[in-house]
Amino acid sequence: MFKSPMIRSFLPGKKQYTPSMDGMLEVFDSALGNFDTLIEPDEASPPRTPFDSDLPPEKLSMANMTARQRMQVLPIMLPLLRAMFRGKRLYDGTFTPTREEADPAFLRRLETMAQNAGVSAVKYVRIPRHTIFAGKGIPHEYAIIITVEMAQEHWTTAPSFEAFKEVARGYRDMAVISYRLARFLRRNGYAGYPGTSMGGLTDYTYLAELAGLGAAGYHGMLISPQGGTRQRINVIYTNITNLPVETVNEHLWVRDFCAKCGKCVRACPVDAIFDQPRERGDGGWQTIDYDACRYAFAQNFGCGVCLAVCPFSQIGYDAIKARFKGNPDAPRIRIPELAL
Repeated sequence: MFKSPMIRSFLPGKKQYTPSMDGMLEVFDSALGNFDTLIEPDEASPPRTPFDSDLPPEKLSMANMTARQRMQVLPIMLPLLRAMFRGKRLYDGTFTPTREEADPAFLRRLETMAQNAGVSAVKYVRIPRHTIFAGKGIPHEYAIIITVEMAQEHWTTAPSFEAFKEVARGYRDMAVISYRLARFLRRNGYAGYPGTSMGGLTDYTYLAELAGLGAAGYHGMLISPQGGTRQRINVIYTNITNLPVETVNEHLWVRDFCAKCGKCVRACPVDAIFDQPRERGDGGWQTIDYDACRYAFAQNFGCGVCLAVCPFSQIGYDAIKARFKGNPDAPRIRIPELAL
């Protein structure tokens, strides 16, 4: 495992290795070759947004951590990567489920287990094909969507190493919990495949909104009652066909607030957030210039300025909802499945 540049980049004294998120994700994606059939993406599905930039190693914050910083982050990154590789082994293509419907009592057990492990919220979704990234595929079209909240105090200094550590902790917890939930499903006869917590095969934010967990803000991140923007999202793909999928999202007023707020737009150090969402050309919407964002991300420990200044992270979802009177001139952007 320590031959991986991603892992070795966190070891003290190892400054010659350039971390590659995209390279690591391709390693996990390679497990899809173990399946004879997969749910394939729609022809118009966009590719997964790349994480890596073409910046030289001396410009990359993760490649130039001090020895002390590496020692601090190593106890977080090693369990994260271990859980991700354990999850990858579940994609060996050998598991055959014996059940495909779950009663409410079983789902309550699943939700209780998730919440006891540190999950903030649990929802369910049937995955539209256009949310599967181009060139990828998923083993089943149903998924359990979970979120893990990140601590507020670490975001006051973003972009910073402390904020980066908190993100890594969120990813670690997400990877560990997702693996446990997948194993729990399998022990009870259902298919369970944890998503890769740091990027994956599907658009997690889109799916979380579709499931009714919250709404995507102009900064591209999910805003929910649990922690505002301070959360990580993951999925567990499953074959359970009678999941209680919701069809109404009560959180879509959030983007009306975003259209009036614009705080993240003004605070972005590289002007990567559009003041008005733009159509992508495939039926979706885009609010981020990902090329500009990628460079700030790579040079500043994942940046996170937009998350730090978001009122939903600072004041809280409920407080903003109680005060906000609406913005009748705001553009109404709705996920098509929820607009019917």
